[in-house]
Amino acid sequence: MSSLGQTGRRYSVDKRSEVVNTPDLQGGSSDEFYSRFLFDTLRTAVLYLDQWGRVRSANDMAKRLFNDPHLSGKTALEVLSYWDKPIHVHQEILSVARTGNSVTELVEKVEIDGQERWFQTDKIAVENPQHGFNGVVFTLDDITELKQHQLSLAKSEANYRAFIQNSRDAIWRIDIIQPIPLPVSGEFSPHKDALVASINKQAMMGDYNDVFHELYCLDSSTGVGGLPLRDISIKEKLLSVEEFVENELQINNKVITFLDNECQPRHLKLSAQGVVEEECLVGIWGVTQDITERREYIEQLEYQNTHDLLTGLPNRTSLQQSVESSIEVLSENEKLIFMIIDLDSFKDVNDTLGHDVGDKIIQEIGPRLQKVLQDTSSVIARLGGDEFAIMLTGVEDIASIDRIARLLLSCIRQYFYVNSSETSNTEVEIRASVGVAIYPDQADDFSTLLRYADVAMYCAKEDMSGVAFYDTERDAHSPKRLSLMSELGKAIRGSDLTLYFQPKISLHDQRIVGVEALSRWVHPTMGFISPAEFVPVAEMTDLINDMTDWVLNESLRQIKEWRDRGLEIAVAVNISARNLQQEGFCDMVRELLTRHDLPASCLELEITESTIMKHMEKTLLVLKELNEMGIDLSIDDFGTGYSSLAYLKRLPVKRLKIDYSFIINMMENEQDQVIVSSTIHMAHNLGLWVVAEGVETEALQHQLAGMGCEQAQGFHIARPMPANELEEWHHNFERLRMVSNS
Repeated sequence: MSSLGQTGRRYSVDKRSEVVNTPDLQGGSSDEFYSRFLFDTLRTAVLYLDQWGRVRSANDMAKRLFNDPHLSGKTALEVLSYWDKPIHVHQEILSVARTGNSVTELVEKVEIDGQERWFQTDKIAVENPQHGFNGVVFTLDDITELKQHQLSLAKSEANYRAFIQNSRDAIWRIDIIQPIPLPVSGEFSPHKDALVASINKQAMMGDYNDVFHELYCLDSSTGVGGLPLRDISIKEKLLSVEEFVENELQINNKVITFLDNECQPRHLKLSAQGVVEEECLVGIWGVTQDITERREYIEQLEYQNTHDLLTGLPNRTSLQQSVESSIEVLSENEKLIFMIIDLDSFKDVNDTLGHDVGDKIIQEIGPRLQKVLQDTSSVIARLGGDEFAIMLTGVEDIASIDRIARLLLSCIRQYFYVNSSETSNTEVEIRASVGVAIYPDQADDFSTLLRYADVAMYCAKEDMSGVAFYDTERDAHSPKRLSLMSELGKAIRGSDLTLYFQPKISLHDQRIVGVEALSRWVHPTMGFISPAEFVPVAEMTDLINDMTDWVLNESLRQIKEWRDRGLEIAVAVNISARNLQQEGFCDMVRELLTRHDLPASCLELEITESTIMKHMEKTLLVLKELNEMGIDLSIDDFGTGYSSLAYLKRLPVKRLKIDYSFIINMMENEQDQVIVSSTIHMAHNLGLWVVAEGVETEALQHQLAGMGCEQAQGFHIARPMPANELEEWHHNFERLRMVSNS
């Protein structure tokens, strides 16, 4: 039972009073009848008790409340037996009767039939001098529904307050001092300025939770509640009234960034919703979230997604975005240069000094490249491992591009000073290769630029040139080459290739000493295709094995046919590095000689100098086996590779063919004469014969003969020709030779 109430009121009741509750009122006067009628029709339960706490009278509402039609004569203890603390209530009634001090507006709880009920009670002191006793009027108003509603509201309010205060978000309210009428049409645009002005004038900061201070970096001792919105310092961070009106009284997930009191970036996400009642704006509720950690985490993820973690340089994803963005804004005549830089033999550094040292070197590459490119418009990225890429704009001519590429190589080549567990203060020199592709001259998108630059880079490695520009002719996977590869396979399988033969003569006595078999391909739609186009395509794939098998078989077949007609002549066939690595190559050659019933001496195999240097030990074994079979071996294109004289002495070869590039300019270039002369003398010292190819004039032929060169071939002697023409040419050449000698 609540003890809250008002005390001190005292009522004196006589026959002229509005409330008559004495026992004498059981009489029959009309005034008394109406008084009793009014008394019984009250919706308030009323008990009249004497000074001993006995019920002297009760109205009908009281009898219904206590479910007892005979309340008179019963004590308060009996009537209120199920009351919350009935003794206390009884004592309070006696006190009021004795002292005359009323107790009013108490709220008391009662449990009736297992249900809680609430009453507002008054215990009013009554003095009846006429009858000589004091009493108490005890009124009870049933306020259960009201109390339950209040309790529900209080609970909701408590929950609301708890939710607001415990929320990790700032929850706030802006009050509108006087409701602002909204356009009946619902269209805000025509009334925007007026609405903005009204809100700025009427908006006042209302309630907010504790998080609000923290998020907006406010001093907790300084509140902003009750201040006009236009006057608070954080207005721009809290609510843009213009944006609020433009978005029809709402703002959704707007991100606000500012520096906090420690000058650190803070990111807040804000949403606000206007409260509309009866077509008027009466308030604004808002929620502000601190998304600083989330934003920093997302930024970190984005950074990791676009940057290399070891070097901090942009990665391939970021580079692609930069290239594509740059392509969009390039003018019609501008070019975009794309380079790939790959460190040469970097695996040796990791294997020798450890990956920690390798990582430190990789980390130094970026700053070195940046120093070279600091005055250019460029992006440097790490593609992974020991491979870097550069996008460059603003450079147009090839000479400048080549110069920049070589500067980049030069800066990488400078010593790296590193320490490792194995050594200390080690100087490491790193070399690299650069491949260059150009937009739009060669490629028109990032993917193609990347592939073309990669192809060029591997060409630079192969040529040991440091820098190489993309060349379609050296791209095994260019569309043209892929098409050529497919067609070449069909040509080999369908015997669409033909063989031409170019004679070789002895410079000593002008005799024909053999012919070189040369492949020719006349495509039904593409026409004549040069061997310079299709042979490299074949050498890059296993097609070279099929092609060599076909050339060997056709050459031996032709030799057999010539022999059957009395023309004995040896044929030289070129073979590649892939042929020498082919499992069972020697067995295949042996089987072809047996099939055509020919001696091994009728076949000569020419191997390029660069081919011999690849997989040297295995190559030596294959060449020795071929030599033991009785096949003559020659080194083709001598002077264009990097042969070691130590290996050259070990090779079971019989001849050297000096490359035509030295022969063709020999008459005009003294240096070429020296090279040719030195090569001839070196070959003779090694016990080898020399063949000169590319002999196109009689003067060249005579000079080579004077230098001691044994054999020659070239256009001056004869062009390559089909087998049937060769027979006629051979007959005529021998006839003229015999005439000349006679």
